Amino acid sequence: MRIKWLHGLMVFLFLGAIVTIGAIPVKADVVNDFSEALKAGKPTLELRLGYEHSNLQDNGKHPANGINLRTRVGYRTGEFWKTSAYVQLHNVSNFMEEFSHADGGDTANDVIADPDGSRVHQAYLDLKALPDTVVRLGRQEIIMDDHRLVGNINWRQNGQSFDAVSLTNKSLPATTLYAAYVNQVNTINLDYVDLDGFYILHATYEGIKDQTISAFAYLLDTEDDSDAARDCATYGFRAAGKLYMVEYALDYAHQSDFADGEDHDGDMVNVFVAAKVMMAKLGAGYSYISGQNGSDRPFDTLFSTAHKFNGWADQFLSTNGGALRDGLQDFYVQAGTNYMGFKFLAVYHYFDTADDDYFDGTYGDEIDLLVARKLTKNLSGLLKYAYYNKYDNYDNGYANPTKDEEVFWARLMYKF
Repeated sequence: MRIKWLHGLMVFLFLGAIVTIGAIPVKADVVNDFSEALKAGKPTLELRLGYEHSNLQDNGKHPANGINLRTRVGYRTGEFWKTSAYVQLHNVSNFMEEFSHADGGDTANDVIADPDGSRVHQAYLDLKALPDTVVRLGRQEIIMDDHRLVGNINWRQNGQSFDAVSLTNKSLPATTLYAAYVNQVNTINLDYVDLDGFYILHATYEGIKDQTISAFAYLLDTEDDSDAARDCATYGFRAAGKLYMVEYALDYAHQSDFADGEDHDGDMVNVFVAAKVMMAKLGAGYSYISGQNGSDRPFDTLFSTAHKFNGWADQFLSTNGGALRDGLQDFYVQAGTNYMGFKFLAVYHYFDTADDDYFDGTYGDEIDLLVARKLTKNLSGLLKYAYYNKYDNYDNGYANPTKDEEVFWARLMYKF
C-alpha cells in the first residue's frame, strides 16, 4: 500500500513522541501530566439504528429495503503540553440488505448508499501552542457554513471525513479564520479519493448582533491532469441571521478555472427567509445552480452534504461533481412547528432547469415530511418521508433521466 506524505507524517509524529517520552529523562511531574491527560480523557459513543425504503419507479428493479446499525466509538484525551488527541472508530453493519450499493449488495434492488464495513473515521492531534489558534493534523470532519460546499454527509450511515491539516485562529475580535489543506477524501462508499490538494480558506465575522457573515475560497486540484479535470476555484460569501422577526440566509459562489481544469464559469445562489407565525415557522427559499452553457461546465458543489438541499429524495446529488447538465432552479416553501416535544416539518419543492424562466414543469416537484423527537437525554428518533414526482425526462446527471421516487426512513440515535 502506498503511504502518502500526510499519513507518513502522522505516523512519524506519533512514533517520535513515544520515542522521545521513553528515551529522554523527564521529571516525575511531566510523566504524571501525561498520565493525567490520558485519565482526563472522555470516551464517545454513537449508535444509529436505521430502516430505509426506496422505490425508484419504472427502472426495472425491485424496491430497496435496508436495516443497519452505525456504531462510532471514540476517545478524546485531555491536554498534555497543549496537545490533545481524538480517535473515532466506525462500523456499519447491514442486518437487512435488500438493496444495491457501491460494493454490490443485492443488485436486483434499488440503491441505498450504505455499504457495510469498518474504518477509522477520525484520528487527529489538536495543537494549541500558538495563542488563540488550534492546528489539527490528521483525519477529521470538515464542515463549512451550512454544509453547502464542504460537509460531513452525516445523513448517510458512513459519512465523509478528510485527511488534512487545518488551522483555526480567533485572534481578531468576533472573527474566526480557518485554513486547511486536504489530500484525501474518505467517502460515504468507504473508499478513498486521493487529491493533489484541496485548499480551504474561510473567514467568519460575528461582530454584528444576530448576524454571521463569511467569505471563502475553495481551490480543488485533483490527480487528473487533463483539461476535463474537476479542478476549479470557488469563491463566495454567505450572510445569515435575523432581522427583526425574519430569519434569512443568502449565499453566492462563483467558479473559475484552477490547476488543470478548463471551462469552469458557473454560479450558485441560495436565498432563504423564514418567520414565526403563531405556533408555526413558515419559510420560503430559492436555489440556483448553473448548468452547461456552451463550453462552460455546470457548477460543482464540491464535497457538500448534498442530501440537505434540493429535496430529500436525492434526485440532484450529481451537483457534487458538476454533472447536472441542465442546472437547477429549486423553488420551495416549508412549514414547521414544535408540539409536545415533537418536531414537525413539511417542505414542498418545485424543480426547474437553470435556463428555463417559465413554470412548465421541466424536472418535477417533491414533498418532504419529518417528525422527530428527543426521547431521553441521549436518545432521539425520527421518521422521514420524501416523494419526488417527475414531470419531464430531463437529465439529472446520472445514466437515466429523473424518475418518480418514494423514500422512507425510521431511525433511533443514541449519543454519549
